[in-house]
This record gives sequence, C-alpha cells and structure tokens, in this order.
Amino acid sequence: MTQKPRGVRSNNPGNIRHGDPWQGLADKQPDPDFCTFASAAYGIRALARTLITYQDKYKLRTTRQIISRWAPPKENDTNAYVRAVATQTGRAANDQLNMQSYADLRPLVEAIIRHENGAGPLPTANTWYDAQAIDKGLALAGVEPPRRTAGPVPVTRETVGATATAGVGISQLAETAPAVMDAVTNAQDSLTSGQISRVVVGVVLVALAVFIAWSQVSKHKAGVL
Repeated sequence: MTQKPRGVRSNNPGNIRHGDPWQGLADKQPDPDFCTFASAAYGIRALARTLITYQDKYKLRTTRQIISRWAPPKENDTNAYVRAVATQTGRAANDQLNMQSYADLRPLVEAIIRHENGAGPLPTANTWYDAQAIDKGLALAGVEPPRRTAGPVPVTRETVGATATAGVGISQLAETAPAVMDAVTNAQDSLTSGQISRVVVGVVLVALAVFIAWSQVSKHKAGVL
C-alpha cells in the first residue's frame, strides 16, 4: 500500500509550517518544518483559520490573491496552483470570496487539501477526508454550514382535514371563553363561591374543548375519520 502523504500522516493537510501556537498541536513534533496536530480536525481548523486571517488581516478575497500568499512563487508554481483550485471549486480565479461563508470556505479548503496531498482514496472533493471530518474542522474554526429551515407545510387532503377538525375545537373554545371572561370580570371586586365555581367550570370547559380538538386531529391522522 502506498504511504500516505506527509500532510495526512501528521494531521496537517494544509502543510502548515511551525510558527504559530495553534490549537490542537500534538505533544510530539517529529517534523522540524511542518506542524503535527493531535487530530485531522485541528489540522483542518488551522488551514481554515489561516484563510480567514488572509481575508480579515490582509484583505485577500480572491482565489488568486489567497493562493499567491499561501503558495508564493519563490517556492511553488503558483499559477498552476491557482488554476487547479479554481477548476476544482468552480470559481474563477478573480471571483470575490468570503472566508466567513461556509459556501466559499469549504470548497477552497478541500481544493487546497487535494492539491497539497495529491489524490486520495475517497470520492470526496478533497479525497482524504469525509464530509463530517471537514465540517468538524470548519466548526472548530468558527464556520458552520447554514441551518436548514422548515419549509412550508404542503397542502394535502390530510393537512386540510386536520386543519378543519382542529377548527372544530377552536370554535368550541370560543364558545366557552365568554363564560370564563365573565366570571373573571365579576371577580375584580370580590369573588363569591358561585363566581369561583363559574371560573372552575369555565377552565374545565376550555380544557375539554382543547382535548376534543386534539382527539379529532389524532383520529384524522389515524384514518378514523
């Protein structure tokens, strides 16, 4: 079996050099030049945090600007690196990116991992880590995927029927509400035993109306109605 590349072996898929006191550094640092992290998540975090810093501190917002600093020409074929990353992310080299955005950061992180480590065994964009590993690293860097919001309830026979049966309970609740309100209004000065009884009865009727509405909906969902 072919040996894994250095970046993967050291949990440092961005091949970040020593210098900063990164979170998650391993206790032992066997490589004199490149960091070794305790887990891949921390290595991915360091890669993501570096890209975020490029934007926040140096105002680098395009693939060309970012990669030119990440892999300067004195050490790399920067133009080839830019082309490879742009091709993989599907974004033009001079498109404006936002490293605080999951939609922009994740593809760039995965493209850099792929370029730094070569092709790996997985069918993911970076080819070395699954989606959960990438998301964990990005979350440690402070960037998480957008939360899914519940869509509108589809209009079907079941939802229409449930709404209708719930309406029965609501109408019953409306009928009992005046009795309760009347008793409470009368109680502003003083409560007699009869008024207290009316309040209690009113509350019971409200609870009964809610129960009827709930039971109607439950029966409809079960196919009874």
